[in-house]
Amino acid sequence: SQPISSSINRRDRMKRAVTGRFSNSSRSGVLKSSMKGKKKIGKPRLAKKHNLKLTTAIAKQIELGESLLESVYPGIDIDMEHACPNCATMLSEADIGTGWTPCASNDYQTVCHACSSKFVPKFSVSCKDASFEGSQGKGTPLYCDHLSPWVLLREIRSVMAATGVESILDVKFRKGSDISASLWWNMVVTFRRYKLPFIFLLQGSFQNQLILPSPSLNESTTDSIHL
Repeated sequence: SQPISSSINRRDRMKRAVTGRFSNSSRSGVLKSSMKGKKKIGKPRLAKKHNLKLTTAIAKQIELGESLLESVYPGIDIDMEHACPNCATMLSEADIGTGWTPCASNDYQTVCHACSSKFVPKFSVSCKDASFEGSQGKGTPLYCDHLSPWVLLREIRSVMAATGVESILDVKFRKGSDISASLWWNMVVTFRRYKLPFIFLLQGSFQNQLILPSPSLNESTTDSIHL
């Protein structure tokens, strides 16, 4: 017969093995249970137009801004479509926005969804006013690099740090075809895309103080417009 100590040792080993298997299984089950239902955290994405919701007050401010923009720039036309220089696919404003790298304030490029090539997108601004100065002189369209919100924010912060916000509101800032005009039109494009009031950007064209967006805090959240 086997020694009692050997038998006890064998039972202890079997007990530890069984306990270990149950312990590992239990930990695995707890881990799976804790992970179940949790969503993966991905890169931040830009809000899509159809997901935005406006209060009536903000909608009125935007409508007034569009009217004032038309009065300052008669027949204004902003063409946001851009052809991919590699595959010639026409990309919409939404396509270009999807191709931006989120939070990359130094990346001026977007990615074509059709061929995955990277390039700097552009948009054009045309106006029926003969005095409008574009890229090729008066009466021609102005071509601007289409900046992501993160690049635009960095550029505007740089301008404000150097010359203050008053310089951006000055009509001279957006005249001509230099980088300042491109930044100003990028602000207009970005504010329009995300349904933000931009009346204050036109202050330089009016003697009277424009009313800044200030919706009532008591306005009902149900009094809104879905886009």
